[in-house]
Amino acid sequence: MAKDPTEPPSEAEIRAFAYRLLGRREYSVLELRRRLERKWPQLESDTAAGVLEALVAEDLLSDQRFAESFVRSALRKHQGPRKIRAELGARGLSDGLIASELDRFADQWTDLAREWLERQNPGSLDFEARGKFYRRLVNRGFTHDQAMDALAG
Repeated sequence: MAKDPTEPPSEAEIRAFAYRLLGRREYSVLELRRRLERKWPQLESDTAAGVLEALVAEDLLSDQRFAESFVRSALRKHQGPRKIRAELGARGLSDGLIASELDRFADQWTDLAREWLERQNPGSLDFEARGKFYRRLVNRGFTHDQAMDALAG
């Protein structure tokens, strides 16, 4: 007999769904809550909060681990700190956690921007091309100073 779709899910069903998601990649607590609410709109917030708290207590769900994983992935894509900060904030991470994770790479941002620029255009740049690549670097999340340093060097 099929389960009534309007009936709220059991805690075991919620946990099984969360395990499947967490088996693929790290999630922030807010992200996983949104996924649960999207799958079960009728889900009571107390039930979801209880499952999420249990997953955090079991160290299966961690904002810290999610932040580390997300930043590593963004670095491989040559994204700058401003874009990464915005994305992590949208996923519900605290400003302190975001700042501490980004500070670990504070000395690498200009080098990362320079590396991206060399991949895009290995030669010298004229004035018009410098403006174009400056805008592209800023759109990738690098600061003005990081973009200017990358273009200078």
